[in-house]
Amino acid sequence: MAQDWRTLKLEVLAETKQFLKGMNDANKQTQTFGDKLGDFAKKAGIALAAVGAAAGAMAIKIGKEAVQAASDLAETTSKVNVIFGDTAKNIEEFGAQAAASLGQTRTQAMNAAATFGIFGKSAGLAGEELTDFSTEFVQLASDLASFNNTSVDQAITALGAALRGESEPIRAYGVLLNDATLKAKALEMGIYSGTGTLSAQQKVLAAHAVILEQTRDAQGDFARTADGMANSQRILTARLEEAKIVLGTALLPVVLEVIKVFNENFLPVIERVAASFGGSDGVIAQVKNFIDQAQQALAPVLESLQDAWNKVSQAVTTNSGNIKSFFELIKTLYNFFVTYFVPILK
Repeated sequence: MAQDWRTLKLEVLAETKQFLKGMNDANKQTQTFGDKLGDFAKKAGIALAAVGAAAGAMAIKIGKEAVQAASDLAETTSKVNVIFGDTAKNIEEFGAQAAASLGQTRTQAMNAAATFGIFGKSAGLAGEELTDFSTEFVQLASDLASFNNTSVDQAITALGAALRGESEPIRAYGVLLNDATLKAKALEMGIYSGTGTLSAQQKVLAAHAVILEQTRDAQGDFARTADGMANSQRILTARLEEAKIVLGTALLPVVLEVIKVFNENFLPVIERVAASFGGSDGVIAQVKNFIDQAQQALAPVLESLQDAWNKVSQAVTTNSGNIKSFFELIKTLYNFFVTYFVPILK
């Protein structure tokens, strides 16, 4: 019976020891997990803070670009209204569809239409004729860029140069313009008598007709290849810019109000503060004047102190022997006092 009791006791002690060991191991693992979790949380917090800072910087950048894009569109719209007058709304509607149909932003398409519109007006076109002339060339610019794998801006520049009488840039798109070709076309159109030089108006109209004739293969290429990589990217880029314009249009009134408040309230204060520091009556001038006066007032005192110090120094140097004897006498008296009087006092 006693043997059974001891066996049971040993078993209980063994189980208890094993249980405590398991608890200790679990505690260590828990602490390790907690440390790892804390380290992860710390690193995650830093990472999230970095992401937040980057996102904030990106938001500011996008906001700034959006406001600028909206401002550019507003200026372009104003120019379009001046050039096209009553038909300006047609140009605005044309520009609103440009991202999907031409791979151009609204601002880009309207600005190009305004450029071509100036040439059209110089050729005597107005109203619907002027609108058709301008939008036709904007469309052609996208087709030429697509067909020849160049940028739209390059094509717009080449077309504008051709209307100005410069033949070299448009050659990159397979269009050959020279004086003889323009005269022949103007004569065919019935706007030239066949003698003399072409007027600016005749050159624009003849160049327009020649360019359309010599670019027939390229016309419509953007629509034909809109699903291709290059034109898909153009459309995506244009739509992203359009999104910026929409955002900027919403932000622009706020920015303008802030600028207005700054100009009307903060800037005058800054100007007054700046004025108070500048000029002959400003703070800086007054401080400088005070320092000059202080230097003038203190100069005699400093000179007197310097003179007195020089005299003291000279007197000490001249009487150095007497001063040395005086200190030796003091030393002798001190030694005499310490030797003879201090023991008596004790």
